[in-house]
Amino acid sequence: MRKNSERLAELLLVLVVLIWGANFIVMKAAFRELPPLAFNAVRMTVAAALMGGIWLVRERQRKMPWSDWLKLAGVGLLGNTCYQVLFAIGLDLTTSAISSLLIGTIPIWTALLAMALGWERISTRTWVGIALAFGGVVLVTLGSPQGNSSTQDLLVGNLLTLGAAICWAGYTVLSKRLLERYSALHVSAVGLLLGVPGLWPFALPDLLSLNWRALPLSVYGSIIYTSCLSIALAYLIWSYSIQQLGAARTAIFNNIVPVVTFALAFVVLHEPITWLQLVGGAIVLGGVWQTQSPSPAKLRLDRTSSPANGRRR
Repeated sequence: MRKNSERLAELLLVLVVLIWGANFIVMKAAFRELPPLAFNAVRMTVAAALMGGIWLVRERQRKMPWSDWLKLAGVGLLGNTCYQVLFAIGLDLTTSAISSLLIGTIPIWTALLAMALGWERISTRTWVGIALAFGGVVLVTLGSPQGNSSTQDLLVGNLLTLGAAICWAGYTVLSKRLLERYSALHVSAVGLLLGVPGLWPFALPDLLSLNWRALPLSVYGSIIYTSCLSIALAYLIWSYSIQQLGAARTAIFNNIVPVVTFALAFVVLHEPITWLQLVGGAIVLGGVWQTQSPSPAKLRLDRTSSPANGRRR
């Protein structure tokens, strides 16, 4: 029975990898019809309502002290406002393949932030992984083809996406204390409910000027996909997999997401990919894998404090 449960978890994680890998493609395509900040505010609102409903149904949580409400509001603003704004604008300016790769560096920033706060020590093995990942990011950036975007736009998009990755790393690190007292579902759902309203001031001008009736049905399909599948369904599968496989084995699947995105971006969006990008991408993935490999001083943060380690998404 145990082996069957583990195999089911692994099969479901493959589904999550495909969902998250395609998520960048779906969002990038939707940005052609709807401004990125407007699209992101709508899909995150749907996700917050859905996750909030699941939280209310599955948990009868005791009352939280005001101090914890404030902490959850802080991490919610960091992970669901700042991250999402930077992520949406960055994805709009760079390619979906590069975006998925840069978001995949979240474990690197998580390790560095935890070290800076004095919560964890970084082993030699992890430092090697960090150095590899940064070197790979440089190669990916230098090898980025212009396509329909200017070099400056790509550079700004890459920097904003890295900023988003740092925000989510901060969310992960600062959520650690809350996760010692509350479930991952509780922290994720309440963080969404408190953080998502911060997206609306950025999106409101675009939303008010939109002709919603003129939007194609594909946009509404993209909203459903990126909220219901990429966040709600994927989170539930991720949590189940943690129970069956543990955090370390589950987190490894996250490293496959950029590979899926690169392939889909090339086939579906016809995004050009250079050899330098492929080499740099392989180095980044190798560096991230190195930091997540078991070691005596391995970072012990719960990477599942939300639907994704770098949700990303």
